[in-house]
Amino acid sequence: MTDLTPESQRMRAIVDNQAPLLKAAGFKKRRHCSNRLASDGLVHVVYFWMAPKEPPAWTEVPGLRERLYGSFRLDFGVHVPEMTRTHTPRRPWINDYDCHLRRTIGQLISGQDARDSWWKLDDPNASGNADSALRQVGLPWLDSFPDALSIPVSLDEVGPLPLGLGPAGSLDIADLCRTRGDDERERRVLIEYVQRPVLQSHIRYLTSYLDRHGHQDLIPEIKGRPPA
Repeated sequence: MTDLTPESQRMRAIVDNQAPLLKAAGFKKRRHCSNRLASDGLVHVVYFWMAPKEPPAWTEVPGLRERLYGSFRLDFGVHVPEMTRTHTPRRPWINDYDCHLRRTIGQLISGQDARDSWWKLDDPNASGNADSALRQVGLPWLDSFPDALSIPVSLDEVGPLPLGLGPAGSLDIADLCRTRGDDERERRVLIEYVQRPVLQSHIRYLTSYLDRHGHQDLIPEIKGRPPA
């Protein structure tokens, strides 16, 4: 006997089907999440995210807010231990929300502004879709970050948002460079960051950050912008 819903059973079967592929790639699994320890302490994360059930009063709006229960997607992330600006994981196991670089499968396939790619759990091709996405897109993206140095290099190539960082992710890159003793790159990252206008609500934090880390001369360069 099992108390799992049909959706949960299908999700578990899909995750189990991909377990040998992920194990061969060096991952360890806990339920729907898999971790792989890379060089420099980086942790690669693959997460099978099953859409939660919508509340009873929830209303679907076609094209804007759609019912996703019974579907799943793949999320990918990289946790960098030197990036402690926002939080530090409470446990050695890394969850997707602990990651500093985060991409959904839809973003990896179609770009930053793409809508998320969801697959129906009851689709006979669901497991095959997940397998193809892992092999062709997800694992190669994670493989592109073999160590800490690869992250600032990628920042130079594509910028913070396509890299999977948050809006203030350049500050995390600066922290990484500082910890690694790369003061020249830290400085360059911060100069580029203050050259772009930031939200008015972010100015106080950014001012404090620059002052705290010895870059007081950059504070007058900060420019604010109103919310979009």
